[in-house]
Amino acid sequence: MLTKSTSEDPSGPIVDLVTARLNRLGLKPRLYGDKDRPAILAQHRAGGVLLSGHLDTVPFGTGWKYQQGEVVDGVMYGRGTCDMKAGCAAMLLAAEELVAADVPFSLCFTLDEETTMNGAGAAAKDAAVRTAPAILVAEPTGFDIVIREKGLLQFSLSTRGRCAHASMPHLGENAVAKMVKVLSRLEDLQRIPGDPLEEMTLCIDTIKGGIRINVIPEDCEVEIDVRYPPDMTAEDVLAKVRERAGSDGYEVRILHQLDPVGTDPGAPAVRSLADVVGPGAKVTAVPYATEMVMFKAANPVLMVCGPGDTRLAHVTDEHVRIADVSKAAGIYVEYCSRMAGA
Repeated sequence: MLTKSTSEDPSGPIVDLVTARLNRLGLKPRLYGDKDRPAILAQHRAGGVLLSGHLDTVPFGTGWKYQQGEVVDGVMYGRGTCDMKAGCAAMLLAAEELVAADVPFSLCFTLDEETTMNGAGAAAKDAAVRTAPAILVAEPTGFDIVIREKGLLQFSLSTRGRCAHASMPHLGENAVAKMVKVLSRLEDLQRIPGDPLEEMTLCIDTIKGGIRINVIPEDCEVEIDVRYPPDMTAEDVLAKVRERAGSDGYEVRILHQLDPVGTDPGAPAVRSLADVVGPGAKVTAVPYATEMVMFKAANPVLMVCGPGDTRLAHVTDEHVRIADVSKAAGIYVEYCSRMAGA
């Protein structure tokens, strides 16, 4: 039976499923954050690697060729198979072996990664996070090792005008026209850089203005998404915007922000994981944010490595190779075992 866990579904069924599995392993789940979408943390002995994953998915969407959960030639199709229930399944499979071998480790499962990430932030207060020799997020990376991810700053720009009949524009003040001037000054920041992984990107993604075609608009608002590298701050981003747009004529409202993350590629925990995964794995960066950032204040040794192709996340006919789930479980068992003896 399929257990739905999109951001629109109640979380009770998936919480019950996972906590029951943890209880059968002799682990005692601890719940953090919002009771409607809690983070689940379980620990076997102190001082082990923390494996982290999210159970929530984006909505199913339309146009699927395959049924949810259908398996064809060793590939499972369905929403969340890649992002990221494959990683979560691998974590649970690894937990069985690690408990049997009495290797210390912890697991963290969240239910709001696709929306707020508040669960991971709440779970980060647990001692298991602070004392872990490394935190490994099981998001899909094709088994590459991600040690850097860009920061996120989402904000709105708004302009104000004065409404009037469109036949008498001299009596009004056009907020949309004002916004066009502001955005034109940001044109260079909107260009795609030579290396999107290492340089700032700025995308204007929504625009709202006006109420009817024959009314001069008195309000206009755009929403802007910026991803910036670890050598920048959110303040640096806003300074660039203000430098070009000028200091007045618009208002800025911060909607959401996440810090960038960067783990030392020479850290023993990184080298150990690279050795476990094998020579085919790249130690790399990504332009998006994961829950790795929510653990940053509690633990500086942060990585992402898991089964599945990132490009298949959130798409129609999302899928993962079942063999890759087993491969990931083996990697997690070996890595936790090595780090326990470090």
